Amino acid sequence: MMMEELISVLRLQCIPNIGDISARKLIAHCGSATAVFKEKKATLLKIGGIGTKIIEGIYDSGYLKAAEREYSFIKEHSITCVDFQDKNYPKYLKHCPDAPLILFQRGAINLRDRKIISIVGTRNITPHGRQFCEQFIE
Repeated sequence: MMMEELISVLRLQCIPNIGDISARKLIAHCGSATAVFKEKKATLLKIGGIGTKIIEGIYDSGYLKAAEREYSFIKEHSITCVDFQDKNYPKYLKHCPDAPLILFQRGAINLRDRKIISIVGTRNITPHGRQFCEQFIE
C-alpha cells in the first residue's frame, strides 16, 4: 500500500463515529481512502449513514496529524500493513462485513493459511496478558 493511501486509511480509523463498515462505504463510493478526503462535503452527505459529525471529522486536520504519527510508529517498528483490498488479506476475514480495514503484523506471517489464530489486544500489554499469550502459544 502506498504511503498516502495508508495514511488516509489510518486517518479514517482515527475519526470518531467511523467504524470499519462506514469506512468501507466511503472508500467504495470515492474509489480510495485518499479520495475520501478530496471529495466534496455535499457528495459525502449523500452516502447512506454518513452524517455531519462524520463529515466534520473528515475535514478535521487533527486526525491527519494523528494518522501521520501512527504511520511514523509503523515505519519505526518495521510493522507491515495489509489492507482489506490487498491480495494477502485473509479471504475468510475479507467476507466479514466488519472486518478490520488493516491488519498489522511484525515478522513473517502467512495470512493465506487456512487456519490462523489472532490475538487482539492493546499495545500496552499487562503482565497477565503477556503470560496468558505465552502459555496459549506454547
